[in-house]
Amino acid sequence: MTQYAFFFNQKRCLGCKTCVIACKEWNESKRGDANLNRALTEETAGTFDTPASWGAGARPDTLNGAHSKDILRRFDAKEDWRRVTFFEFGTKAPNIAIVPLSIGCNHCSEPACIPVCPVKAISKEDKYGAVRVDSSKCISCGACRAACPWDAPQYYKDLQAEGPRPPMTKCDLCYDRLEKGLKPACVASCPGRALELLPVEEILKLHPNATRTALGFKQEDVNRTKPNIYFESRELFF
Repeated sequence: MTQYAFFFNQKRCLGCKTCVIACKEWNESKRGDANLNRALTEETAGTFDTPASWGAGARPDTLNGAHSKDILRRFDAKEDWRRVTFFEFGTKAPNIAIVPLSIGCNHCSEPACIPVCPVKAISKEDKYGAVRVDSSKCISCGACRAACPWDAPQYYKDLQAEGPRPPMTKCDLCYDRLEKGLKPACVASCPGRALELLPVEEILKLHPNATRTALGFKQEDVNRTKPNIYFESRELFF
């Protein structure tokens, strides 16, 4: 099996969340609530228009017409397959730092989610080493979410809420893009070139000093699931 892994350069990350939006845009049709809630309509997307009372901005008017809602619909994925989290260090200036961490599913070598799934809806494929879910089998029990230390399994609605439960969804390594020779949406979109996805051997060759943890990444769980993500970590100089 060939194992692909992410490489995240924490020093280059701008914290802009472009990777998050790109992921949502590409995977909007795969969101777990797709069959439960309609995507944004012309009416519901209208709530995002700039209010005319603001007196500025590209608000709809007779000259320019109404806003196009198509771009908004493409960001309507409810689940956050990729997340950027910010961690604060220090208590008094100038010894203060706010450090971003961008992660999705780490496609672990020993995934905690697979053995706890009662219907065997989650599996690890051989071509890229991606951990994938068959949503048609998922019963939304939440066992995988409870087991995963990286918050990779995503559910749109609280599992305690009434009504139908959407199936679990998660980062699938942009498998469809890889099959076409493309980079994952998050990697391709990063303006700081802070993200890479390559076979583990290539990452270690290109980044011989790569670490298995970074500021904000939970080191205590690395040995348990062996996540396939490598880092160039930010350093604190105080």
